[in-house]
Amino acid sequence: MIETLPWEEVAGNPDKYIRLLEEKEFELQRETYKVRQELRLVRHVQKQMQIADEWRASGIPEQRQSDSESEDAEPTTAASGFQAVPRKTRILRLMAQDPTRQWKALEVANALNEVDKIKSVRVAADELAKAGSLIKLPNAFYQYAPPQQP
Repeated sequence: MIETLPWEEVAGNPDKYIRLLEEKEFELQRETYKVRQELRLVRHVQKQMQIADEWRASGIPEQRQSDSESEDAEPTTAASGFQAVPRKTRILRLMAQDPTRQWKALEVANALNEVDKIKSVRVAADELAKAGSLIKLPNAFYQYAPPQQP
């Protein structure tokens, strides 16, 4: 389009052509947005179709268990033959060794050799605090909460 602009007229009245080109740019942006939305929706449909095809071929996968159900269930056996202990159990065992100590999530992750999973350790500690197994103190410290005697 820039090749077809009447450059003599542009030089005589650039404001007119700036306005026209800005309007054209705005319209193209609006069209591009519409195309992106349609493309996103079509990709979503395609993904759902692929999932349906996969389910037809290999069956619908089992529903994931919630944390409360998985804590009651037996830990799964790892490929090496030993049973993996759930993270929450390992956190509680570690912190029960020194019930008065106040821990940061990073310290717990270091002790469990899970520094690369610090966020998961923090989430597990928060869930344990909500369940009453840990106490969450100010400044994101955690402390073991001994079980209450009935």
